[in-house]
Amino acid sequence: MTVQTRAPRLSLCSDASRAAGEDPIGTAPHWQEVTVLELDVPMWARLRDVASWTPQQSGVFERMRGKVEAAGAGFGLLMSAPAQAGRPLRVRHYQHGKGGFVRQDYQSELPQSEWARGLTDTLLEPENLSGWQAVDSPASGPDFHVCTHGTVDAACGRYGVPVHTALQSAGLRAWRTGHFGGHRFAATAVDLPSGFLWAHLTPELAVRVARREVHPAEVAGHLRGFAGLPPLAQLLDRQLLVRHGWDWLLARRWAEVEGENVTLHFELGGMKGTARAEVSPAPALRLPGSSHKPDLGDVRQWQLGRVTLETQVTA
Repeated sequence: MTVQTRAPRLSLCSDASRAAGEDPIGTAPHWQEVTVLELDVPMWARLRDVASWTPQQSGVFERMRGKVEAAGAGFGLLMSAPAQAGRPLRVRHYQHGKGGFVRQDYQSELPQSEWARGLTDTLLEPENLSGWQAVDSPASGPDFHVCTHGTVDAACGRYGVPVHTALQSAGLRAWRTGHFGGHRFAATAVDLPSGFLWAHLTPELAVRVARREVHPAEVAGHLRGFAGLPPLAQLLDRQLLVRHGWDWLLARRWAEVEGENVTLHFELGGMKGTARAEVSPAPALRLPGSSHKPDLGDVRQWQLGRVTLETQVTA
């Protein structure tokens, strides 16, 4: 008699990341704009299926690639489930500006299958937005986009769904969101308009972070970085967030990175400043890149050198 045995179940990649003490800082993508497409969950797989794209849809991404190369910063694309399934295409568009990103909502009569129009009109041909209906955006508070895309990685289904549920139960704005990278950080979330990405959130911690009820120093180890800056500059930005507290979200900041030397300029209230530091490699970790494959890879870690700070009062 032949006895069939199942292959041992793989550990979740996010469990391995937490167990290894991975510091997620510097893993946020660098974005100058973010478009959130409100799409029913079945549409997420269709958008991710490159082989099924029409020539028009493929052309949008080719044009976006060229714009990224010219600008030196990328564009965020998030897919979030609408409150009601089957509704026409709606987008939330965030542009990098003072104090993070600025949100503007648009709705249309287009079917969700026209998602390429949403990308084209927000990221490539903004003059076309005159044909959309602008919708008033909330005046304050965060928008949490939580990856719950368990079909891409089981860790996001296991840890993302409870975080999303907790945020909604607390009366906070939160969306189930498709994969945006970094499933080993599940539960991971994009926090807009602040532009922060978070790692290894629990339901309780997510609510406290969204309400800003915890000091940044206590959650610094959960911060993947500020998407408005290049990765190495995100380490210096985190240090200043810890120093200034949540008021740092109001700061306009930009950075220059030359090798391992980072210069971060900022304006906050009536103060201008420049912070400088060296960011050098720390020992790498060997971690799985997925909960579905046993392969291990090197994961880079960074350490922040001595920070020098120059400030002047402008008002």
